[in-house]
Amino acid sequence: MTNKYLIDFKDLRISKEELSDKLGGNLISLTVDEPAIISAADLINVLTAYRTGRIDQLLDWVNTIWFTDLFDYNDDQCDSIASVMDRLDELDEDGRELTESDINEYIDALLKNKEV
Repeated sequence: MTNKYLIDFKDLRISKEELSDKLGGNLISLTVDEPAIISAADLINVLTAYRTGRIDQLLDWVNTIWFTDLFDYNDDQCDSIASVMDRLDELDEDGRELTESDINEYIDALLKNKEV
């Protein structure tokens, strides 16, 4: 039941390592018949969890969603989600910390279904 594990991961119930263990392999090389759908609400949940300290590995989540074929974006929110994911990935590449202001800007864009 692969999809259950994907949903558990996107909803922050299991870590990237646990997902890899459950699916039995390198996540980058795995494929599924039906990718789990990421919505703006999912990304808002992750940003909120990071802001409150409930998670500290935001980039593990972002990179797993971004660089595997296990997830897809909600069609109606695709541009907004992709723009926020791109910004989060850029922060990592730039070595810059995610600020409260960044989080607020990203959540606002996701709520309005706009690109950042």
